[in-house]
Amino acid sequence: MEKEKWDLIVRKVAVSDYMLHTSYFGPEDQTVLLIHGGGSSSSSKIHPLRIDLAERGIGTLAVDHLGHGKTAGNIKNSSLMMRVEEVLSAIKEYPIVNILGTVSMSMGGHIAIKLQEILAFNALVLIAPAVYTTSAYPVPFGQGFTNIIRQPDSWDKSHIWPILEKFEGEMLVIIGEHDEVIPHGIIDKMKRITKPEVAKIIILKDVDHFVMTRLREGDKRHLDSLLDLMSSTLITPSVNP
Repeated sequence: MEKEKWDLIVRKVAVSDYMLHTSYFGPEDQTVLLIHGGGSSSSSKIHPLRIDLAERGIGTLAVDHLGHGKTAGNIKNSSLMMRVEEVLSAIKEYPIVNILGTVSMSMGGHIAIKLQEILAFNALVLIAPAVYTTSAYPVPFGQGFTNIIRQPDSWDKSHIWPILEKFEGEMLVIIGEHDEVIPHGIIDKMKRITKPEVAKIIILKDVDHFVMTRLREGDKRHLDSLLDLMSSTLITPSVNP
C-alpha cells in the first residue's frame, strides 16, 4: 500500500530585522520540534528524518536558524539564545496542539534542553548533543563564542545540567563512539546526573559525529530500529503521562 504523503508547509516569520524560514511536515496532532546543528546544517538537509518520523505518526516543526538554509544573514551574528528565541517565534505561527518534545542534532541539543525548561514537554531525543557553558549562551558566534567554549571543560559549567537533573520525562541520547566533536565528558555527565529511569544512552560502534548520515549508509534494519526507538520515546509520554 502506498504510504501517505504530506505537503511541506512553509512560512516566513519576522524576527527582529530578518525573516526566519520555518516549515511543518507530517501529521499535525503529534508534533516534535526538529532542531538542526551548526556548520552548514539546515532543515532541508535533515528532511529524510522528517519523512521517517511522519511515517511513524509524528509531525515536525523546523526552522532554518539565522544564516542557515533559506534564512538569510550571517551566522556570526547568531547565538544560542537567539536560536531558542527563533524556535519560540516559529511555534506561535503554527496551530500546534500537542508538542511531544524535540529531536535535535549537535548544537541543537543545547537549544532543545533549554526549550524543555521553557515549554515543559516530556521527551528529548538528543543526537550527538552539545552542551555549552552558561557564559557562552548570549554571546554571538562571531564575538568570542569560540574562545569561551574552547576553555578546558567549559561545558561542565552550564545552565543545562540543572534542567536535566530535574527532567522526569523520556530522554534518548544517540552518539557515535568515535565522535570527535562532542567531549566524552558531556555524555558521561548526562549518564551521571539524569534519573536512571529517564535516560537511555546509545553509543554506536564505529560511528563518528555524523550519526544519521552513517546510519543511512549502513544496514536499513539498524536505522529502522533506532527510528522506532525515537518515535516510541517521543510518543509514549503523551499516551502514558
